[in-house]
Amino acid sequence: MEQLKVWIVDDDEDYCHLMQEVLEDGFDVRAFIDARSYRDLITRERPDIVLMDINLPDSSGISLCRELQESELDTAVIFVSGMNTLEERLKAYEAGAVDFIAKPFELKELLAKTHAVGHYQAKKRSLEQAESMSRNMAFQSMGESAQYGAVLQFFRQCFLCRDFQTLADAFFELMEQLNLNTCLEIRVKDTHYFVPEHTPISPIEANIFELLDRQGRLYDFGARTVCNDRHVSFLIKNMPLQDEVLYGRVRDIIAVVVEGLEARVLDIQRQNALASLVADIGALLEGLGDSIRQSDEAFGRAMVNITNDIRASFHVLDMTEDQERFFAALVERNLQQAKTASQAFIAVKDSLSSILAMLKSSS
Repeated sequence: MEQLKVWIVDDDEDYCHLMQEVLEDGFDVRAFIDARSYRDLITRERPDIVLMDINLPDSSGISLCRELQESELDTAVIFVSGMNTLEERLKAYEAGAVDFIAKPFELKELLAKTHAVGHYQAKKRSLEQAESMSRNMAFQSMGESAQYGAVLQFFRQCFLCRDFQTLADAFFELMEQLNLNTCLEIRVKDTHYFVPEHTPISPIEANIFELLDRQGRLYDFGARTVCNDRHVSFLIKNMPLQDEVLYGRVRDIIAVVVEGLEARVLDIQRQNALASLVADIGALLEGLGDSIRQSDEAFGRAMVNITNDIRASFHVLDMTEDQERFFAALVERNLQQAKTASQAFIAVKDSLSSILAMLKSSS
């Protein structure tokens, strides 16, 4: 398999040599210490991954990254910088980077993230090659009534979703109708990420969620908006900034949609918990029924043996008829009490069975 091309653009020659040495076993690596030499070659060759410093002596890494995006080259940019702040990370993502490595870094972090982005690039390209037809042009802007109709249809469809993946698919169908490019995060016991077409989420988008999913209902940066609720967040990547009216309407719509997603996520959790409870009670009832049957059979055999032994020993004990009747009645009375106790257990089992039936009917 042909090695991926990794270019390093960093004016710190020590870092350049270090990264080149670490990566050259797994990648076709080339290093540049300024933007000029990098720009001279990018017009003729296409790297798969670029490890780029933000501050360069003759340009800005952010500008170089934007140039790559505008050129539509399929190249992933990983920023490697000592400017490790939220503002710089957001700028990196806004420029189109897929990940961020803070200096100083561990060598294993550099290797792991570069390999992860390499796998991400390979997966993305395989999905693109598998598509026999290119995507249709973006939908024309919908009228307000059509947009709210799509939202209502989404809410109706939500009630049919029994798991997070089908809920995410319904959400992405709505976003496609609204001409919005999104990814989704659901936080329950574990954190789940969802991307249209079931492609993997990029590392930097997962990092953006981690940084911003507690920053209020709507958080804007550039043409992006993160919409948050307690267990749900989604990122809109192409907010219509050029149309003020449409922009305001989209913000209103996504604020409503995130509430619907939140409610359905909680309902799916409740249904899953209820299904688990039903299964546990069913197993308990099955075990209880077996225990009652086994106990009844063992106790019945024991009481019959005791009764027979006592009756067989009457002549040996030389008891009077009154004494024999007394002991026989005593045995029969205790046997009847044992049967009553068994019936009480059966009544408890029947009550639990009724509860189980009600739980099944409500699940």
